[in-house]
Amino acid sequence: MSDMNYVDGALVCEDIKELARQRRPEKVVISWIPTRDHELEALSPRAKTCVLAYREELDGFLVRNGVDKSAVEEMRTEVYVEDTFRMYVRAYARDKLGKQYTAFVWH
Repeated sequence: MSDMNYVDGALVCEDIKELARQRRPEKVVISWIPTRDHELEALSPRAKTCVLAYREELDGFLVRNGVDKSAVEEMRTEVYVEDTFRMYVRAYARDKLGKQYTAFVWH
């Protein structure tokens, strides 16, 4: 959701935010661990290209951040619009022990 993700002449985050507005109140979910390719079907080609590139670099990202991938049961990004029309971007992870981690991401 960073403004650094610029593909084919536009910001990827704008495509994902527009999809979240269209799907309100349903979430746009991008699963990193495990991958769920069916989630990509709703994404624009620009967003899909970006997600697939990040998936390829995920192992390196985890290593650089001191995370043992085998300890991660689930990791995803959720983008959604609440009833107040406020947009949220939430990072979610759950480890093998069942502990959940969430953070709201702003850009």
